[in-house]
Amino acid sequence: MTVARWVARLLVLGLLVASLLPIPNWIASERSAPWYREAATLWFGAGGLVIVVGVVTAWLAGRGSLAWREGAWSRAIAILDPANARVLGVVAAVAGTLYLAVALGIFDGRPLLIDEVILRFQARGYAAGRLSVAVDQDPAFRSLLHLVEHRGRWFGHFPPGWPVLLALGESVRAPWLIGPVVGAVAVAAWGVVLRAAEPRPAVRAGAVALFAVAPFVAFMAGSQMNHTATVMWLLVALAGWLAVERGGRWPAAVTAGTALGMAAITRPGEALAFAVPAAVWAAHWGWRRRSVGPLLIIAVAAAAPVAAMLWVNHETTGSALVSGYRLLWGAHQALGFHPAPSGPDHTMTRGFELVALYLLRLNRYLFEAPLPGLLAAATALVLAPRFSAVDRYLLASSAALLLLYFGYWHDGFYLGPRFLLPIVPLVVLWTVRLPSVLAELGWRFASRAATVSLGLAGLVAVGHGLPVRAAQNAAFQPGFRFDPDRAAADAGIANAVVLVRESWGAQLVARLWALGASRPDGERYYRNIDSCLLDQALADLERTAAPDLGRLVPMMADSARLVASPFSPDTSERVLDGARYDRRCLDRIAEDRAGTALLAPTILSRRTDLTFVRDLQARNRRVLEAYPGRAVFLLRRRPDSAAPRFEPVSRDSILRLVQ
Repeated sequence: MTVARWVARLLVLGLLVASLLPIPNWIASERSAPWYREAATLWFGAGGLVIVVGVVTAWLAGRGSLAWREGAWSRAIAILDPANARVLGVVAAVAGTLYLAVALGIFDGRPLLIDEVILRFQARGYAAGRLSVAVDQDPAFRSLLHLVEHRGRWFGHFPPGWPVLLALGESVRAPWLIGPVVGAVAVAAWGVVLRAAEPRPAVRAGAVALFAVAPFVAFMAGSQMNHTATVMWLLVALAGWLAVERGGRWPAAVTAGTALGMAAITRPGEALAFAVPAAVWAAHWGWRRRSVGPLLIIAVAAAAPVAAMLWVNHETTGSALVSGYRLLWGAHQALGFHPAPSGPDHTMTRGFELVALYLLRLNRYLFEAPLPGLLAAATALVLAPRFSAVDRYLLASSAALLLLYFGYWHDGFYLGPRFLLPIVPLVVLWTVRLPSVLAELGWRFASRAATVSLGLAGLVAVGHGLPVRAAQNAAFQPGFRFDPDRAAADAGIANAVVLVRESWGAQLVARLWALGASRPDGERYYRNIDSCLLDQALADLERTAAPDLGRLVPMMADSARLVASPFSPDTSERVLDGARYDRRCLDRIAEDRAGTALLAPTILSRRTDLTFVRDLQARNRRVLEAYPGRAVFLLRRRPDSAAPRFEPVSRDSILRLVQ
């Protein structure tokens, strides 16, 4: 065994141990895993029982007490062998149907995160043939977290790869369909990869089936996030490259390059983590074969989508090399250890904490089983006598991905550790390989025990873990599930201005942005100044012709005395310990308590006769004067109601109030 293999095995073993420990809970920070005790109880309780049953079953089979037929499971599962194109097509179609059920039955076909809302916003613009829209005269009324305001235009900060695909769904009023279709294509691409990467039919069949039905994969594919599309493109690129390596002609090279380029304009960091090992592999292949033609085709094909992204950058930010993300979040958005655009500084300790947290979450969310999700795969990797070229590539790419997110400041949690979705194929493959690896080592008893234990764990996941998680996800983000057009139609609302009553804190942040604060600076001011004092300071700045945000800097001197608001439901608001609020601030807190709603879902309204804006109290006059003939409604969800409601408001009373 080479030194490299020993290093790889020790690294995998170390990551497994780290992923099973509550390391995030041992590091003093705002991130932790409060659910660790519950997960550990499941792993050591139900998981331990599953392993005991597997061992007992294997022992009874070895003594002849059970009718155990070696290879029977392998022969049964082999009917799903993806080497059969029809079988693979059926598996992909079934997976797509499952993902569609998740998209509609659990997520209501709605974007449930601000990221998804802005991705849909970009997609709708692309479908209409535009990259941006004009900024409102007063942007505070409709600005949102991931909307870039630049040169009088608004546009989303995300790369164009996923919005382009979502635009296909927007064009037929079914954007929720694209995620399931992309997920089904990813399953098919994974099956094609397995044809070349895995010689055992049963392992191929098990790996494609497990990838298709893994709960984490299913939930991500049912969402409107860009992670599943990235995995799809990476798997298509790998399938194309394997075809090239086996002597495929130029279409395979074009497929590999185009897919890699699409991954790069969907999630550039993850594409980089997989592209660098791919480049090393391809260079070695080209040098050994003395062939550069396919490599040039791949490079040119990959450059085409990247060139399109550079054009989009130029048209939106003014520079091909400056993305919307960088323009919005500043220089500190890049990889490395430095002050973060939001939250605490990103240090090496925090990077280690985040990676440990991602792995811990993957153990829990990947399969929703009583056994940690990484346990079987890591065990198989440590014991495997050899690695194929595809194995080495996936291992190197996964290691590069973990290293990349070690240097990235944001905690990417949504439906699970979403940043780690690209390593799921590797984990799935080695999970399914565990019984075969044990059998190859001559450990028949252990192989039988692993087979039974993994099967029982899957049954527990289907019977308990998955239904629980599905119910949680179905109740997740009720504020984002609001369909403004349907609600307005049901309420008989037409030709109206709708004032969306967001929390006081959300209003303060929007006002900071409107005064010119960057997203990082807005976060810094909001988190370090008493909300009432900040409200008054912003009112003073809004009355000046040339507001100077530098006046807010001295107000952060008392940040150590701030506490989360004990008065408002929005605990992100800050209160100076011992402060006494005036009537104006008490009114804002009373409004928070009376009920709030979210502005974000309303920007996806297709109704041209409705104007949804953020309720900004004294500044509402500007909107009402712009729409003199429209009725006025307040949108908020009262504490005793399940959904936001439209409440009629007297236009004259508002105008009198703000005079």
